[in-house]
Amino acid sequence: MFDSGLKAEALINQIKDEADIALPIPDESYILWLNSLEQLLYTELIREQGKIELDDTSENIIDISTLTVPSGENAIRFEDIHAIYADETQLALSTVASGVIFPDTYYKTGNNIGINLKKPPEKLKIIYFVKPELKNADNIGELNLMLPYEFIDLAKAKLRGEAYKIANEGELAAMWLNDYNIL
Repeated sequence: MFDSGLKAEALINQIKDEADIALPIPDESYILWLNSLEQLLYTELIREQGKIELDDTSENIIDISTLTVPSGENAIRFEDIHAIYADETQLALSTVASGVIFPDTYYKTGNNIGINLKKPPEKLKIIYFVKPELKNADNIGELNLMLPYEFIDLAKAKLRGEAYKIANEGELAAMWLNDYNIL
């Protein structure tokens, strides 16, 4: 996972010091915008992959909430799954209706993964898109901005634009969000 080396709290404080906004904007808003930006970039652009291996493959339903990811990563959801392998066989993404009929498929059932296999595998491998751990008021001083260093200006432009939007400064918001979109 990328690590800019810049503390997320330092980035937020820098934006707050630089932006000429009379209305105080709570840190929670900046944290929300920063989390949203990181999650979007990792899901749609960076698309770094992680792997989880399961030895107990006797169940037809995998509870996603029990899947363990490395420290610093956000929990995965079904939409983060890129592929699932049962030993050497790649399972096909399916729907609930088709997944229960056709073998070697996986599908979303509630917030979990349903699987339909021809035979029980020795190992099940889940390949997923990695996303950074969510920041909050308790950990913002400890966690870094988990983006490539060259994306810092993109993050700054996004936070400035959102802050000016909240302050009803449409022209400044448009300017910074335009910079964000260009970057």
